Amino acid sequence: MLEVLIRKSQCCRHLRLLEKHCPIPSLDEVLERVSFEDYQGNQSTVNPGAKDPKHSDELMGDSFSSETRERSEAQHSKIRPSVCYSLKKQVVSFIWAVCRNIVPPDLLGIPSNWRILTKNISRLIQMRRYEKFSFNQCLHKVKISRFPLLSGMFKDCGGIGALDVVKHKVLHCWIFWFFSYLVVPLVQANFYVTETEHENQEVLYYRKSIWNQVKAEGRASLNDQQFLELDVPSVSKILRNRAFGFSRARFRPKKNGLRILENLKAPSRIRVKLASQFSDLKKAYPMGKVKYEYFRSVNCALRDLHAVLKGVQVKEPVKLGSSVFNYNDVYNKLVPFLMNIKNGSATIPDAYIIVSDVAKAFDTINQDKLLTVMESIVSDEEYALEKSFQVVCTKRSLWVNQNLTLAHDNIIPSNAFRPLHHVFVKQERGRNVKKGELTFYLNEHIKRNVLLMDTKFYLQCLGIPQGSVISSLLCSFYYGYLENNLIFPFLEKVCKSGNGCEDELVEHMPKYLLLRLIDDFLFISTSRLQASSFFCRLRRGFHEFNCYMNEEKFGLNFDMNHLLGLRSNRLYAGDDGISFLRWSGLFVNCCTLEIQADYTRYLSTHLSSTQTVIWKGRPVRELKSKLCRYLRPKCHPIFFDSNINSAAVVRLNIYQAFLLCAMKFHCYISDLARIARLSTKSYFDVLETSLRHMKKRIKHIKKFTSEIPPIIEVEMGEIEWLGLIAYIRVLMRKQSRYRELLPLLKSKLMAVRYPESLSPALKYATDDIHSSTLWKIRY
Repeated sequence: MLEVLIRKSQCCRHLRLLEKHCPIPSLDEVLERVSFEDYQGNQSTVNPGAKDPKHSDELMGDSFSSETRERSEAQHSKIRPSVCYSLKKQVVSFIWAVCRNIVPPDLLGIPSNWRILTKNISRLIQMRRYEKFSFNQCLHKVKISRFPLLSGMFKDCGGIGALDVVKHKVLHCWIFWFFSYLVVPLVQANFYVTETEHENQEVLYYRKSIWNQVKAEGRASLNDQQFLELDVPSVSKILRNRAFGFSRARFRPKKNGLRILENLKAPSRIRVKLASQFSDLKKAYPMGKVKYEYFRSVNCALRDLHAVLKGVQVKEPVKLGSSVFNYNDVYNKLVPFLMNIKNGSATIPDAYIIVSDVAKAFDTINQDKLLTVMESIVSDEEYALEKSFQVVCTKRSLWVNQNLTLAHDNIIPSNAFRPLHHVFVKQERGRNVKKGELTFYLNEHIKRNVLLMDTKFYLQCLGIPQGSVISSLLCSFYYGYLENNLIFPFLEKVCKSGNGCEDELVEHMPKYLLLRLIDDFLFISTSRLQASSFFCRLRRGFHEFNCYMNEEKFGLNFDMNHLLGLRSNRLYAGDDGISFLRWSGLFVNCCTLEIQADYTRYLSTHLSSTQTVIWKGRPVRELKSKLCRYLRPKCHPIFFDSNINSAAVVRLNIYQAFLLCAMKFHCYISDLARIARLSTKSYFDVLETSLRHMKKRIKHIKKFTSEIPPIIEVEMGEIEWLGLIAYIRVLMRKQSRYRELLPLLKSKLMAVRYPESLSPALKYATDDIHSSTLWKIRY
């Protein structure tokens, strides 16, 4: 049997099978995929200018218009990575065809077993990023009775019990070999498997010949853009003078091209060939003796600089301009601004909002200008650093986090503020680091960033690497310097010059707020003149800083006559007609400035592609943990503070968080059901845990430290009622799976005993027209 398998494997024409089952996508298939992607990417946006019937026709499905076809034919010679992959069902079909061609039929069992093996192979191929495929999944529903070959073997192995043990062992060994040494190598030999930016946790399968062409085009564009190819002697010369090495890079497909990913966390090594001193060794090793020279990782070498920059961030935040790094920073700047423009009133005056995004922010930074900016940031001759340790002990494990900080009283690592099971230990003696050492490492990192892609070295001549531990800080200091020297003086000057505020309805100087999350701007002003002037200034760009905005990512809540044709993917309107501007995961209400969560990123793919499933261990505990981790960022005061949102929107934010939580719950249960089914009691326990978690997190919001304390005016009973309503409505759409769970949820809802006459705020929150975005999510 083994000889037959070996002989067939040598004669198998797997390339012909690959061409048959995973053909290169035709032009029509490319057009279909491109049109589908474009439609999904644009279905949630509205045009702030005049209507464009031609554009509307394209969005509504005129996928194969002559104009679209001509444009695609012109670009077909250049492969678009987001559409040239093989479908997963094609990959499964190819693998099974090769298996049928190579493996003797007796080893595959009866025909019903073929379907089982095919399904198990399909589950392997369908796996998402970070998921693990266990041996039990390989064996799922595979039985000895489906292998007639085993029934007539091992009759001399003793009693019936011993015979069954031997048969099971043989079957397990065969299935293990089948998946480990046939199925997986087939994938490795014929496909390049990678994650993408636009498919969440899904992975795509590219035929290696196609991926090599994609890489070739990507490398060609490297030489045309901000990278210079280096030879090995040049690389050795650069590395000889520093203690850290280079980064490894690879391409990751995105919707419209490729993105370079650099791994700066891993140490690097370079091969060194030494001529042997002895002639006999030269004969034995004609290429000479080979050894490796090892280097520290880039991020490891930048730890001191990172600690200093974090210290400057805390001590001198003005140097960062309008930078914010998380929801806490946004909240602490937004609340005082809103209270200022309200001035004691319940309503907000007319506000003019602009959102914009720097085009290729990290890739276009002027390196020389950045180094000049950083000279004013790292200005002291010497910095004192101190090391601290954080001991974390949980039910599952114990570990120690090491923190390096700038030594002054006000800086404590942010992750030190964790509950109960964390112990913070501060080292008494620190160490000093010279300015010259910091600037040397910074200059080497910026001007001599060497990356290795496949077998070729490149030097980055423009921009900064995105995988660096200091990348976001460098970007923030760079654009903060731009704001302090160009943008803020411009904004102050607008209403002081000429006719200034004569035509404005505001009595005093206009009030404005500028926020920037790395490269994503949000501007709010009470002056239309100031907002329109700022918009025009952004469109011109800042040549000295090589900073220009992405025209496709502008968003405005007001009309500008000369921009009727501007198309934006940042302006969104739901079925209730309320308009929002999308900014960094938030919805900003165009009229009231209220804040909601932005769920439009879930519209482009099935919701299951955003999560990973743990197939072994304790599935109930893992599901509880995943739902609580999802709810945690949705429990921020920016969504529930009455200083920002009305009572109706506060409750709407709670309701929408539970809606998506219920959808994620269903997707997880559906995937898990392929292997195991949980009891109804387990389902109910999971959902109750999420309700308790939300109530607990909202209670803790009152302890949030800020200049203006948050006002939380929602009752615990309301939270539970909103959560149960959300769970029931979502699961009712999949009621065949939850026939036993739904009655338990409904009885729990009755036990809450909320009054029959609901408050207007609760009625508003549970009116699904205000949650139309979430109901468009596929789950």
